[in-house]
Amino acid sequence: MKPVPSHILSCAVAVLFACWILWLWVTPEQVEERAKADQPTKQAQAKPADAAPSVPTPEQVSFVLPAPPAVQVVAPAPKPQPTAKPVVVEPVKVVPVQQPAAQSVAPKVAARVEPVKLEKTPPPQPTPTPTKVKPQPTKEKPIEVPPALEVTVAQTAGGRALLRVLEHGKGPLIEIAWPKEERAREALHQTFKACFGMENAVMDAKGDLYRTSEARGQRWEINLDRYSGFLREASGSLPRLEQGIRQAVKRHHGGLGAAGLVRIFPRKVDASLLGGLQAMVGPQYMQARSIQARYVQTEGQVLVRDIFVDGVAREGVIALSPTRRCSGRV
Repeated sequence: MKPVPSHILSCAVAVLFACWILWLWVTPEQVEERAKADQPTKQAQAKPADAAPSVPTPEQVSFVLPAPPAVQVVAPAPKPQPTAKPVVVEPVKVVPVQQPAAQSVAPKVAARVEPVKLEKTPPPQPTPTPTKVKPQPTKEKPIEVPPALEVTVAQTAGGRALLRVLEHGKGPLIEIAWPKEERAREALHQTFKACFGMENAVMDAKGDLYRTSEARGQRWEINLDRYSGFLREASGSLPRLEQGIRQAVKRHHGGLGAAGLVRIFPRKVDASLLGGLQAMVGPQYMQARSIQARYVQTEGQVLVRDIFVDGVAREGVIALSPTRRCSGRV
């Protein structure tokens, strides 16, 4: 006898199982209705002692169905992946670049040419004869000078202390410019020599001072009790008198080379100058790094004006006091 195929057996078991479920769903309702109809008659009748064993109800009957056959699930075989082809890298040949030969002719540069507008030239006009005009004498405008500060005795005394500090290399750097006009420089030099006791000397690289008053090769031993140690180096265009003094000193001593000319003032003049500057600047005088100003000579006075402290302009003019009366003021 041939064995029954497994799929036919599975279908039969499934149909049987469905019929059993349908029977279980319909039969209990009929049994319940029949039990309700026979309940009064069963209570009146007595159950005989030798009654036959009770037949189990459909609820008590249980059917054990065989387990369904195991179905083997066969996974589909993986699709073969295409194998990557190896990349063949060809060696790169480096070919040296040949530089073009230098051309003897310079490359041409394209220039932008603006269009030229042609205009008709007017007919020539007769040239008028020039008329002679007599030159009018020009009047120099007077320099407007604000009221000058007359340095007091107390300010001069304070200036002496500032001078000692300056001689020790402390305090601000002070630069006072001379006038740019040659005539004004000549007049200022004459006034400083005659009225303020200024001295000129030549200073070499060692700091030694030389004048024509000393013997040849002998330096000037300056008296710092009388003269100030605040020396001014003369630079730029010098007055003619100072140029002559420098040449005479170098010719007298010889071997000074490129030594420069300096200007030296009495201590009283520099004390008055520093006392006036401190009065203009105020308590910030010692904290200042630099002070610039310029000399102006007008109406018989030598003034210090256009004062700048660390590059900031300060209002005010200082009038220098001469050391002696003289006729050299202009």
